[in-house]
Amino acid sequence: MAAPAFESFVGWRYLLCASPRPRILLVGLAVVAFGLCVTHFGTQVLGEGNLAGVLFSRGPETPKVVVGVGMALCGLGCCVALYGALYTFLTAFSAFSAFMVAVSVVVVVLVLGVMNGFQSDLRTKITETQAHIVIESADPAADLSDYRALAATAREVEGVVGATPYLQAETMLTAPKNLQPALLKGIDIETIGEASTLPSRLQEGKLEALADPSLVAPFSLNKFPSLSDDPEAAIRVLDAQIDALKTELEEKAVSPVPVDAELAASGMEIPLPANLTAGPPPSIFLGIELRRNLNLWSGESVNVVSPFGELGPNGPVPKSRPFRLAGWFESGLLEFDTRLAYAHLPVVQRYLGKGDVAGAIQVRVADLEHAREVRDDLQQALGPSVIVRDWQELNSNLFVALRLEKIAMFLVLSIGVLLAAFAIVCTLWMTIIDRRRQIAIQCAMGAHPRAILRIFMFQGAFNGALGAGVGAFLGLSLGFLLSRLELPMDNSVYYLPNIPIDVRAVDVLSIVGVALLISLLSTIYPALHAARLRPVEGLTGA
Repeated sequence: MAAPAFESFVGWRYLLCASPRPRILLVGLAVVAFGLCVTHFGTQVLGEGNLAGVLFSRGPETPKVVVGVGMALCGLGCCVALYGALYTFLTAFSAFSAFMVAVSVVVVVLVLGVMNGFQSDLRTKITETQAHIVIESADPAADLSDYRALAATAREVEGVVGATPYLQAETMLTAPKNLQPALLKGIDIETIGEASTLPSRLQEGKLEALADPSLVAPFSLNKFPSLSDDPEAAIRVLDAQIDALKTELEEKAVSPVPVDAELAASGMEIPLPANLTAGPPPSIFLGIELRRNLNLWSGESVNVVSPFGELGPNGPVPKSRPFRLAGWFESGLLEFDTRLAYAHLPVVQRYLGKGDVAGAIQVRVADLEHAREVRDDLQQALGPSVIVRDWQELNSNLFVALRLEKIAMFLVLSIGVLLAAFAIVCTLWMTIIDRRRQIAIQCAMGAHPRAILRIFMFQGAFNGALGAGVGAFLGLSLGFLLSRLELPMDNSVYYLPNIPIDVRAVDVLSIVGVALLISLLSTIYPALHAARLRPVEGLTGA
């Protein structure tokens, strides 16, 4: 018998059990079946018939406890069944070490998949609301006066889908019941659809109302739910709007401005104060959470206050102007939904007193992964008078932090693989102690120490490879299943409709590689100890 065949033959003898033992596997499957029955009972009999509704609703706690116990039993049964499947053909020590490696690999794969999903979801929401690429003036204190020509040039660059100008400023929104800081952003409604998903994210109102305020219907009590539909909600809404109606009526009762008869006869136009407007006030769209915080409804008035106002007798006076709420939008990201407010670009230009300028140009590219190449092409096409930055530069701190968090999580979860490697070491030590006489007999019959070394390294490497392979398969399968199920989450807490899972092949290969490397390294010391065992010591038990 050749040497490699002898080593593999002896290694398999130490790995495999004498006869199949499916008892533990059957016990695990029985526990899984019982857990599914308990979960079904808690969902269908005690709950609302929907697993997500039972877990995330604000209903009674009894169905939640029953469903939680059922799911815990399912998880425990799956672990027992996995160990039982390995124990059916392997020895107890080998099955336990492979089971530890498999569980640690599954945990790392799923956790990194969830982190990848959150990062991808966050990146999508940021880039859909903000810009893929931003074009700004090279002078930080200057605006873009030729923004139309710059946007037209940007659209001609390969890879650019659209470009739209905008002008933004930090403001304070005041309502009768509350006030909130906001980022007022003036947009061009003709081109905003080219570079943003704002038109598709409107929950109330039409984007054309920004250019034509007459499209916004005045505030009316008829918009609220009737008492017969939802009495509590209707009473709550009506009570909250009484003071708002009184304040709005008081604001409309403005005394007429005295005008000199000669000036009136001459036809000279007299400018109105900043807080007064001729005709209906301009329209504004708010983030859905910002609208809730201000307790406003469509058609109501909200004052936009800017700290950069006129110079009065006693110093700078903040500029305030009433806007009418035309609707609201939902970006899916809490930071944007609580801060962003959109108005028409010419309105914001007049409000800030900056003339026909834009603060920056928002550009959308066809492929987000090639944004840097498009950025370089834009910089070359537009010249040194502007600065072009892509989404990675605009959000560099956030995504660097997420990347470091993922690396740290990978290192922390790798401790589980180290514990599994410790199980492999313990398995080899127990095997060496149990097979001490057989090892001594093989050495006495002429087996080379290197052959003994390879026998036990083969045994440990096989346990690690089997566990890593089973863990990778289960991790990929569970990740695919969970991504299809789209497990829901409480929007009021996590601001996500479901748990995002994105299992990537690079992560799985990295995890399997680390598990194999650690498993192989953990076999060296026990295998060396077995190879150095002298026949006399093994036969006498010294």
